[in-house]
Amino acid sequence: MKMKPFNILPGKTGIYPALVLLIAILVMTSSCRKYIYLEPKDATYDQVFWTNGSNVEKSVSGAYGILRSAFRDERSYFVFGDLPTDAFRLDGGTFWNYQDLLYERRFTYSYAPYLEQSLHNWTRFYRAVNQTHLIIENTEKIDVDKFNGGQEEKNQLLGEGHFLRAFTYFYLTRVWGDPVITRESVKDPTKVQPIGRSSEAEAIDYCIEDLQKATQLLSFNAQTGLGKTRADKGAAFALLAQVYAWKKDYANASRYCDSVIVSNQYALESTENYSSIWMGNSQESILEMFMKHDDANTEATDFFFGNFLHDPLVRGKASWTSWNVNAELAYQLYDTAVDERFKSTIGLINTGTPALLKYSNVNYFDPSRPQTYVVDNNLVLIRLADIILLKAEAAYHLGNEGLALQLLNEVKERAGLEEVTLSGDALYFELIYERYRELMGEGVLAFDLIRMGKLVELFPDAYTQERISKKGYYWPLNMRTLLPQDPLLTQNEWWKNH
Repeated sequence: MKMKPFNILPGKTGIYPALVLLIAILVMTSSCRKYIYLEPKDATYDQVFWTNGSNVEKSVSGAYGILRSAFRDERSYFVFGDLPTDAFRLDGGTFWNYQDLLYERRFTYSYAPYLEQSLHNWTRFYRAVNQTHLIIENTEKIDVDKFNGGQEEKNQLLGEGHFLRAFTYFYLTRVWGDPVITRESVKDPTKVQPIGRSSEAEAIDYCIEDLQKATQLLSFNAQTGLGKTRADKGAAFALLAQVYAWKKDYANASRYCDSVIVSNQYALESTENYSSIWMGNSQESILEMFMKHDDANTEATDFFFGNFLHDPLVRGKASWTSWNVNAELAYQLYDTAVDERFKSTIGLINTGTPALLKYSNVNYFDPSRPQTYVVDNNLVLIRLADIILLKAEAAYHLGNEGLALQLLNEVKERAGLEEVTLSGDALYFELIYERYRELMGEGVLAFDLIRMGKLVELFPDAYTQERISKKGYYWPLNMRTLLPQDPLLTQNEWWKNH
């Protein structure tokens, strides 16, 4: 089925963390254990571990690693951020248990056989939360002379702790709605008291508090020599813009978009270099998650990025084993003869099974294993084009349609398109469509659609006003697993009876 608004495109027809959380930290995956804890923990160990900047650095690296594992688990990053947008088609054989998550099955998130532990269980994200609690609580106490880089290094690591806590809570909130808010690390699992869910508004304010601290502590990475896979001042500004936009505080959202844009730390890649964004460390990227291949790190192999690819991009991989771009939607969205994004990021469309090319740097790195490959890309979490479009959205809500149109056309110009002249609802829907064209397959579009408030119009067969009123765009929780850990936990309202 077509989404209603696309028929009128111009020129177109037609848990609580509790015990499980602490256990998860003590019994971490092997890839993260080396960053965090190498032996059973007690108070004496903490006194030994939290004594210098080197160990804090390991803990911060561990926090990034926990998030990376959480996103990779059952492809969660793309399931949450891309499947609820109708941008992809999945074969009903290989991905039979994903079908109800798509528009055709009305985004029935409650039915996901064999996926509930990942898609309905937020515990893995609370592992990251608890890790950031530990970083923030303990880094403050370490003397500055225990950091090789002095106060600058201490500020950077503490700032990253605040940023990552906010990033994780904001992500939790956009996926499941009202989270359980913890404000300190779990120290004794036998004395943890049940905690009810906090309001979404309280969670957002908590994120803002953390991010404002992060902006004070962090520098721009161009100044520190750190790469795009570490949060910096620009990442904190950008996330603050997104959080304020979620809060519908468009004045502050616009202000923090400006903080990113006028910093001159980032620039849109040229039309010619557009596809290089996902190779990593582009001038447009604000924050990335490291997933590039090296001999010690092959975590982003065929399971995650390779999910979008098929033959000839991956040797012998059938198209029905991949997440293919929704060709009908793509033809509606893009001016296929002109739009450079279509040319650069959507391939094989003439075969009827188009593939997303953003993550297509396939590397057959081992000659002795000709069928084994990795996808040598980074996961771009935030980039400048997103922030420019967010600034345009804020301008629209603040009554400045002229500025909104100017910023929209700035993104279009990079894609090789002519300027458009629109106003009112037509302009607002064009901002939505432009986010589709620009951000498809980047794990953020589903959250953008929730924020922009047009789900009923976009997906009339899936969303009703009743579903919107009961926040049925959020995902259900696995109460069978989570409720025994926290008897005060409640299910999201829409999913109590669906």
